[in-house]
Amino acid sequence: MSIRLSIMKGASVLTVSQAVVAASTFFRNVIIARHIDTEQYGIATTFALTVSLVEMTSNLALDRVLVQDSEGDGDDMLGSAHLLQFIKGLLIAAVLFLIATPVATIFGLPHLIGAFQLLAVVPALQGLMHFDFVVRQRQMEFFPTALYDALPQILTLAIAFVAARVFDDYRVMLAVIIVQSALYVLISHLLARRAYRWTMNWRLARRKLEFGWPLLVNGFLMFGIFQGDRVIIGTQYDMHTLGWYSVAFSLCMLPTLIFAKMSGYLLMPILSRNREQGPVYAQCCDFTLIACFCFALFMVTFFAVAGTALIHLSFGEQYLDAASVMLWLAIMQALRIVRIAPSVIANSQARTKNAMYANIFRCTALLLAMGLALRGQPVAWIAASGIVGECLALCVSVYLVELGSHKKKFVEKLAQLAICAGALVTMVVFLADGLGPAATIVGNLVTVLTGAAVAALAAVLLGLSQRAVRAEGLRLWRFARGSSSVSRRPLAIEKQNS
Repeated sequence: MSIRLSIMKGASVLTVSQAVVAASTFFRNVIIARHIDTEQYGIATTFALTVSLVEMTSNLALDRVLVQDSEGDGDDMLGSAHLLQFIKGLLIAAVLFLIATPVATIFGLPHLIGAFQLLAVVPALQGLMHFDFVVRQRQMEFFPTALYDALPQILTLAIAFVAARVFDDYRVMLAVIIVQSALYVLISHLLARRAYRWTMNWRLARRKLEFGWPLLVNGFLMFGIFQGDRVIIGTQYDMHTLGWYSVAFSLCMLPTLIFAKMSGYLLMPILSRNREQGPVYAQCCDFTLIACFCFALFMVTFFAVAGTALIHLSFGEQYLDAASVMLWLAIMQALRIVRIAPSVIANSQARTKNAMYANIFRCTALLLAMGLALRGQPVAWIAASGIVGECLALCVSVYLVELGSHKKKFVEKLAQLAICAGALVTMVVFLADGLGPAATIVGNLVTVLTGAAVAALAAVLLGLSQRAVRAEGLRLWRFARGSSSVSRRPLAIEKQNS
């Protein structure tokens, strides 16, 4: 199978699976938010924040090294990853149990210490993960990964519906978090072709740790980036404010998480296998940057047009305060999406310190956010402070990425895309200014669909502004029609032996 066909097939499978994940996650949050009030949703958010702290601050990227390393598909490498994952899970579970009391106290919820302690089950379960489906990504086999991502989310949607009938408070979220973790582990084993086993091999373990320790440090930084503002709001404001802010934040962050996952699944193998092919690798890097910009533009444009209507249609009037921060959060997440490009390029070269250094600068914005919160400034100012940090982090990440003689062209392309995307966003925001929720469900639905159409058009226009995209689109069109010209003018990365 040609590389082009593998990419098209993998992209199609992952797109469908991530669409299912997005829809399931969105409707799960809607079920929970509509069943409980904003204060209880704020309390439920503290559980999600705690689990996020555990996941982000214990990320050794064992799955990524199985894709990136030349020996990643070996049985010993897989067994070593399983053992490290299990040890990590037990250690993090113990830490989470011990910090339950201070965490509950910080959030002003001392009566829920037992609930926070129960969350220690999550990392313990995750320690039993089977990574065989990850290794199969090396051969551009993404169907197992798609199933792993989508099935737990679909089943969790049903669990959320049942839990909402049984409980009437924060316990709905608690049940969902624990059951979802168990489902991920179970499905990873059901998808595996190879037996689950542990291997004690210090050489391989050291290689994983060398690859993963910068990402482990980066995990602490990522928690501050993704969740720091919500921690600040949860401690400096109240649970009601945290509830509606979390709705806006989760809506804007969901596309970022999905795109980041897809870039790791799809772009990482392509970049890794071509990193020794100079011109080919440069072309792959350019396409990575273009893809990130197009998706970022789609997200900002969509929320600018349809953000308020989406909140009203899905979560209800009690969460409409979230519209006041939606655009700021969307711009911040869009910059984060653009930053995925230099980050994944660096990871494909095993230069995992790139994201770590960039996120150190990004976290400086938390100081600004904390200062604003202590002065009692509006929550929208805290949301906007993240934009400053993301701009700084993007500059650092691009400065550090190693591209040799192609670096100058890469930076020029980034600047060109930024100007075009900025102009399109400014125009859309100006036209959509003051657009609020409609009086009817149908009106809000029309606004959401209009926003999706406008966003898709903007992303397509940005993509077509690039000559490489137009040329590759023409080649794919000929390929789809079975034209023999494709074989005479192949995609550059097909020059790489598979």
